Amino acid sequence: MSKCRWHPTIGAGIFVASLAMGTACRVHAQDIHFSQFFNSPLASGPGAIGTFEGQYRFNGIFRQQWRSVTIPYRTFAFGADAADVGGIGGLGVGAWIYNDRAGDSQLNQFHFSMGASWTEHFGADRDHALTGGVQFGITNLSLDPSSLTFDSQYNGYYFDPNSATNERIIRDAKTHSDLHAGLVYRFNMDHRKGVQVGFNAFNLTTPNIDFLGGPYTALDVRTSSHLMLWFPIAKKLDLRPMLQYMAQGEFQEFDIGSNVRYILLDRFGLLRALSVGLHYRAADAGYVYAGLEYDDWTFGMSYDINTSSLVPASRNRGAIELTAIRILRKRPVVPVRFKACPTQL
Repeated sequence: MSKCRWHPTIGAGIFVASLAMGTACRVHAQDIHFSQFFNSPLASGPGAIGTFEGQYRFNGIFRQQWRSVTIPYRTFAFGADAADVGGIGGLGVGAWIYNDRAGDSQLNQFHFSMGASWTEHFGADRDHALTGGVQFGITNLSLDPSSLTFDSQYNGYYFDPNSATNERIIRDAKTHSDLHAGLVYRFNMDHRKGVQVGFNAFNLTTPNIDFLGGPYTALDVRTSSHLMLWFPIAKKLDLRPMLQYMAQGEFQEFDIGSNVRYILLDRFGLLRALSVGLHYRAADAGYVYAGLEYDDWTFGMSYDINTSSLVPASRNRGAIELTAIRILRKRPVVPVRFKACPTQL
């Protein structure tokens, strides 16, 4: 039995088509991914829950891909987490939800998960932190078979949508539960200098995702590792190199790149900055990034330039991705500056 290699972001549509057409090709499903992994903390795994300075964090993501090739693939995601929950130092909780729709079959993946983490600070200045987290989730997969076409519907002269497909699709939806776990280490020397290393594992229960009632089809375990550094290179310039490696079954993804941040304001707990960056996803795409930090808000926009074997169809056009992060935190009191009036005699 042969194995089909499929593109990590368009694989969902091929996966469904292969099942629906009854091919003998063995296909392994994959999870969704984001180019701005540095701006999608809860997508990185449960080890990232509560890993921020503040009380609450909210994260929204939108991604659209392959508009130039086929029906656009769209992903909407939202996450929220809290640190030091209930006044318990180190306890974090978070929730993560996304909806992904792909291709002609309208393969839809809806996911919701909740998790918790614990952070231990150590070192002389307690500037080292190790966070471990677990996450339990529910995923629903569904498709619209009426949107698919099959060879049997061509009568030799033209396509007849009323002809029988001769395909046996027992169900068009399936729900499964899952478990994820992760670790993240951080060393914050100051607010402009630090390092973060993370490892997360997804789909630990290898749930069955079979649509056709056939043999057990397991969703492979996905592992994700990342390294991020940040440090000043000038009075108002920071460099932020980073990389991410993911593996799932026989598929791998490697992202590497760097952002440069120009600081507009950094006083009294207020930080405003502009960022630009160049990144590369091996054998798939390069992407450019632009970002804005405005006090408690971070906004990001990136565009993928496709470099894979799909270039003849895509003409290098890949995906656009938008992110937004809001952190709620207590700010230090801004000192009052005034000129004292002389005492009147």
